[in-house]
Amino acid sequence: MNDSRHTRHNRRRVVLMVMALAIAIGGCTSPAKFRPATGEKFPPYEGEVRLLENLPAPGQYRRIGVVVVEGVQLTQEAAMVDVAKRSAAANGADAIIKQAPVKLTKDGAGSVKKTLAVWAIRLNR
Repeated sequence: MNDSRHTRHNRRRVVLMVMALAIAIGGCTSPAKFRPATGEKFPPYEGEVRLLENLPAPGQYRRIGVVVVEGVQLTQEAAMVDVAKRSAAANGADAIIKQAPVKLTKDGAGSVKKTLAVWAIRLNR
């Protein structure tokens, strides 16, 4: 009986450690860098920021700026998109569009860095 309780305790510890590692790896992103498109300031957007596949037709949106997020090799793209959405919303955007697929680069030591750049836009409603 004591062995069974000890085994369950160890399993629980292992599961918690794996979950913590997954969160740490998935969330290893740098703070987002926001570059405004104009000098105009917008109030933060409080709703859900949408990820669009393409830019809407001209006249249906305003460019707020560009958000750049960096991560390490194991950083999940979804985590990078979430960081980009939060930065875009803080600067008044209600949608983002990827400028290109996530870019992978290696430094001199062989470490891989991921970079995601998105347009932050505000849809005309």
